[in-house]
Amino acid sequence: MPVSWQKDLSFHEKIRAAPQGDAIAALKLYIVLCLKANFNLTGTLAAGCVQLSLTSLSELVDISRPMVVAGLKLLDEWKIVESEKGRPRILRIVNYDGAAYWAKLPNRPLYGGKSEERVIGLIQMPNRQRGTLHALQLYLYLASIRDKYTQIANLSYDQGKKILGLSRNHFSAAISMLVLELVSVRTSLETKQLKGQSYSTNQYWLRGSESDPFKPNHVDRATDDHERVDDVQDEDNDGDFMLRQRIQRVGPALPPHVRPQRRPPPPIFDDDD
Repeated sequence: MPVSWQKDLSFHEKIRAAPQGDAIAALKLYIVLCLKANFNLTGTLAAGCVQLSLTSLSELVDISRPMVVAGLKLLDEWKIVESEKGRPRILRIVNYDGAAYWAKLPNRPLYGGKSEERVIGLIQMPNRQRGTLHALQLYLYLASIRDKYTQIANLSYDQGKKILGLSRNHFSAAISMLVLELVSVRTSLETKQLKGQSYSTNQYWLRGSESDPFKPNHVDRATDDHERVDDVQDEDNDGDFMLRQRIQRVGPALPPHVRPQRRPPPPIFDDDD
């Protein structure tokens, strides 16, 4: 994914000003296009291009065809995706080749498994809730600021609120939605306990990152006694924590052949289908 607008405060203002359902569809579609785009020239398709029908896009993220059209229209107005003639139409991610910085989106957590027929991680996020829009904005922002080598995104609440233009409660709700499937978090308190150093920010990993400390068999666990934080903590500059902390004991990771398999949730359908 080319990185530019994801860190632009004024761009996030445009997102918030757009109709909520259209903006949610637009950001979901943008993530899908980044997952599906050609990395290099392939046949008649240039790098950064995707050739998918409206029906295919609709099925990938489980939104209606009218919402796909509305989402693509917004992406075109925001000048981050362009449409070219073709049957089906060719969609091109703007600045795909010319971006100064890139961010890789982990495929497996977004698809919810090996199958790439549906983007389950996005389907599970409701199409009509304000929290979904905030969570999508935050996910793309975290992807754009994470370190190239450690894959860690260091972010304070104050910085996140400022860039995304959200209240403290809305920012907290966005994190809570992402930690269900797409993001891992190590709070500043955990970091202090683990490394003996004080940090003013939480650390975030996109699920699927090689350095994610919470994935099975990772040698660097959240704390020495294998505790992990399921609900993200909020921090102020003075170190006070405002959100409740829920600690869950976890044992050693099970080997793959005995690890219980999780069923995907039932599909979510829009009322306007």
